[in-house]
Amino acid sequence: GYFSNPTGYVFLCLFVLLTSFAAFWPHEFFTSNLANFDQLNKFLPYIMLIFIPAITMSIWAEEKRQGTDELLLTLPAKDFDIVIGKYFAAVLVFTVSLLFSQLSNFAVLLSMTDGNLDNLLLFSTYLGYWFVGIAMIALGSVASFLTSNLTVGFIFGAVFNAPLAFFSNADVIFSSQKWIQRLFDWSLLERFEPFGRGLITASSICYFLGIVVIGIFLSMILIGRRHWLGGRDGTSMLWHFVLRACFLFVMVVSAVLIVEHSTLNRARIDISDEKVSTLSPSTLKLLNRLSSENEAGQADPINVTAYVGNDIPSEFVRTKYDLVNLLREFDALGGSRINVDLQQGIEPFSKQAVLASKRYGIR
Repeated sequence: GYFSNPTGYVFLCLFVLLTSFAAFWPHEFFTSNLANFDQLNKFLPYIMLIFIPAITMSIWAEEKRQGTDELLLTLPAKDFDIVIGKYFAAVLVFTVSLLFSQLSNFAVLLSMTDGNLDNLLLFSTYLGYWFVGIAMIALGSVASFLTSNLTVGFIFGAVFNAPLAFFSNADVIFSSQKWIQRLFDWSLLERFEPFGRGLITASSICYFLGIVVIGIFLSMILIGRRHWLGGRDGTSMLWHFVLRACFLFVMVVSAVLIVEHSTLNRARIDISDEKVSTLSPSTLKLLNRLSSENEAGQADPINVTAYVGNDIPSEFVRTKYDLVNLLREFDALGGSRINVDLQQGIEPFSKQAVLASKRYGIR
């Protein structure tokens, strides 16, 4: 139905245009001189905040508006079949749009570099976009359940996904560095970050699939409310399902934390052609020894503070890119023994710049 009217194609073309502008319009793309989608990575969650609700707003709201939801629920299918079918339909629409965007942006990079591209790095980046999208679609589907108005469904979809998209800008609202870091760690942008470096990690996949599970479970609760909202005796199971949803949320968060802070976090596959995020065997051996010393209480944690400016001379751009990738891997694989505070995008005379100059003589 989405592709049987012009609206679907308008949104598809709009998505391709927005992603292309975000990838190649910023001047940082040319000053960095790197054939990747680093600029698009910054803007993608906000583009998704418009595009995903446009896909999900009509999933259930349109059924209610036209009165076809009752007919749908009388079909010889279980509630789960209907919910998962609707969800996969929206995922397919998004996947098709993402595929066109990838082909378009890949063609631009191909023409600029004469074919000198890290193809698998670009593939892993778009794989990360896909995981971001399927997570946001799950929450958007829940929003569409709550109304029969398409405009309200769009707004609800954006509101439900906005916190995860804006957690990466928590420093605008909060002053506590501890809370800023906690919220940033749970943002879509931070969990997507390994994919942008060619890494497929267990913790990021667990995070996105956890959101999908929560969204589908909430949809199951909402589609089944005709059975439990009020029976013949007037009883309601609302609080029962609220409690179950809360427990599921705790379970998903716990699963992500377990994967992130256990040996499962080492399940990281660098699929990039140049292995830009792969540490050498000797470095991994050293990190393992440091972690074992820390667990035995033989040494204190190693704290690394890195100050990275915005304006980097072109001959050092690649050095900066490799250095930041290594520091992120030290932080991820160093366990509790190595703590990396990576402060990027520092402007001259900013608070961080003054601190770096006074403490370490870095200018």
